Amino acid sequence: MPQEKIIVIGGGVGPMAGVGLHRKIIENTLTDGTDQSHLEVFHLSRSNDLSDRTEFLLNKTKINPAQGMFRTMQIASKAVASSKKQSVAGIPCNTFHAKKIFERFLSLLKEHGINMKILNMLEETANFIRQYSPDAKKIGLRSTTGTRSAGVYNDILGPFGYEIIQVPEKMQAKLHDSIYNNKWGLKAVSPITPIARSNFEKYAEILRGKGAEVIVLGCTEIPLALPEKKFRNIPLVDPMTALARALIMESNYRKLRDIHY
Repeated sequence: MPQEKIIVIGGGVGPMAGVGLHRKIIENTLTDGTDQSHLEVFHLSRSNDLSDRTEFLLNKTKINPAQGMFRTMQIASKAVASSKKQSVAGIPCNTFHAKKIFERFLSLLKEHGINMKILNMLEETANFIRQYSPDAKKIGLRSTTGTRSAGVYNDILGPFGYEIIQVPEKMQAKLHDSIYNNKWGLKAVSPITPIARSNFEKYAEILRGKGAEVIVLGCTEIPLALPEKKFRNIPLVDPMTALARALIMESNYRKLRDIHY
């Protein structure tokens, strides 16, 4: 039987992002009820070494977040090497997967000889939609302004023939503020505030009205506002769920719990 791979979480990309991914790994793991039957997870959160992804994509900082995440994976690779096992890693941040960031991150790993398999959360989200909503063609998307401006989901989902539907451009700043606002936004306040919850319900209703058949929660904090699997019978797809399940599948496919959508 193949040896289980260690799962590495590259955290620090949102206060609850890495924690959320770790929780979803646990929730989607099939065990015998003992602590020992859970998968081995190395979770590193080094937010002080990671520049803001949206700020970088909007040219408000020249420091590529890829550099900090690369340093995190350097640390992780040493821990993995000491265990004499293989590993698979994921980054729980949609905006981090913009080509300008993600491709630089992969190139840094290659340049420094770090042989760690990295899963692409957005590609896994596309695979998840194809598996659980195979007939959907119009995909609603809520995301940070950085993710939207970089067109990362268009790059991933477009080749599959999906049509991406987003809130009107004039509403994007308010949506972004619902994530980042330092008084009531998703990144700043836990548990979520009523205004944040209300805003994301409104955005979901707008996407539903524009014909979305599936809605992607394209920022790792948005599922905090909409934890349900469906909104008015429209599937809500959490990219972190897709990534968590892909990481489990890569680590030990026998431990992937069945889900129903």
